[in-house]
Amino acid sequence: MDAYEVQETVDRWTIPNLSGQSRWPLRPAIAHAQGPIVHDTDGGRYLDFGANPTGAILGHNHPRYVEAVRRRLHAIGQDSFLDPDALQLHCRFGEILTAPLQKSMFVSQGEAPRVAAGIARAVTGGADVLTVSATHDGTLCFQYLAAAASGQGAALITRNAANSGDRDCPDPSHCSCGAQECGQPCPWAAFEAALRACEQRPAALLMTPSAGGAFGPGAGWTRAMRRLCHQYGMLLIIDESATGYGKTGRMWGYQHDDVVPDILIVSARFGAGQSIDAVCTAPDIADQASAANCRLPSVEWHDPVACTAALTTIDIVREEELVSRAAAMGEYLNMRLGAMAADTPLIGAVHGRGAMYAIELSPEGAGNIPARGLSQALVHACRHKGLLLQDPTRDASGRIIRVAPPMVSTETQVDEGMDILDRVLREITGASGAWKTSGQDARQAGEDQLPQ
Repeated sequence: MDAYEVQETVDRWTIPNLSGQSRWPLRPAIAHAQGPIVHDTDGGRYLDFGANPTGAILGHNHPRYVEAVRRRLHAIGQDSFLDPDALQLHCRFGEILTAPLQKSMFVSQGEAPRVAAGIARAVTGGADVLTVSATHDGTLCFQYLAAAASGQGAALITRNAANSGDRDCPDPSHCSCGAQECGQPCPWAAFEAALRACEQRPAALLMTPSAGGAFGPGAGWTRAMRRLCHQYGMLLIIDESATGYGKTGRMWGYQHDDVVPDILIVSARFGAGQSIDAVCTAPDIADQASAANCRLPSVEWHDPVACTAALTTIDIVREEELVSRAAAMGEYLNMRLGAMAADTPLIGAVHGRGAMYAIELSPEGAGNIPARGLSQALVHACRHKGLLLQDPTRDASGRIIRVAPPMVSTETQVDEGMDILDRVLREITGASGAWKTSGQDARQAGEDQLPQ
């Protein structure tokens, strides 16, 4: 399909995206891909540094991965048989987890947070579940999931630390805010304010990382949350769906903060799109949940092909030493992006680690173009020149551009991508405030592409 056939098909046969993304120009249709390189049906060649989250680890169509999935498709059995690859995947998780984490359960996509909450409720006797995430500037956002009276379902009530954490720190000598003097709301005070907002005694705190791979506004924050959880009889749940399997330069993102969660959530979405979620915990917590006759919602066994894909990917990550490669890539990305930030007022800050980085744009540096217009212009200009970055509509502020080369990317490929980004930033800076988003983004075949 060329660009014209794609447009005709969308216009004639598809329902417009009600979320508003139909306003955005169409992306090219993919023809084939290998590692971080993607080719479209018009002959264009691109480096995928974030446009496709499923390729964040192995890129696209790693030969060993593809062969394993192909073999598995010829040997799918029935539920009455044990699946050797699923059993091996449990073993593999046990080998790469941090003690005392050891046991795992596979669940259907999207169910892992509910399953983890169910285990925490069974073990602690609590009901509500606090959630916390950190923005790039260190602001904490607490929410809580209030357990319904029937015990089924949940209602989401938002509490923002910027509003609820304005109380004085209970003890600066034992809190990360006192050590850093970061100027952000005290995480300890914010935690206790969110705790008071709960309708029932909370069972757990669920932490999610920022897009840059960090779990909080600075060193010590995660450890403080773990200490407070245990002080109040709660379990700490960490969701590593975005940061696991080495993407931050460590096998698990929480290792940067020298903590181990009570329950770990992982999601494995790899280059061919196979997906499997897992909930991992320590043997004593698993035994307590089992003894309490914990009824977990909508638990499914597994997808056998996804188990094979996950097993093979973990083996590739370990045997090809991709974790250390991601750590080295992170040092280089930090240097290159830091240099770009020093050269252009378009970049307000650089965040991240390993193969997960993000740049925070500063619209003031481009003649006060609205943040979304600036990020859209940058992403589209990079795509024209052969670099795919994640759609900026996924960021609520419109300021964040994610730069995440697959862990298998070579030094030359990372260099190419950074050169393209640097060139686009210089062009936008040179154009000052003249850059405006237009409704047209039709790319002519061969225009501004990397050499074949």
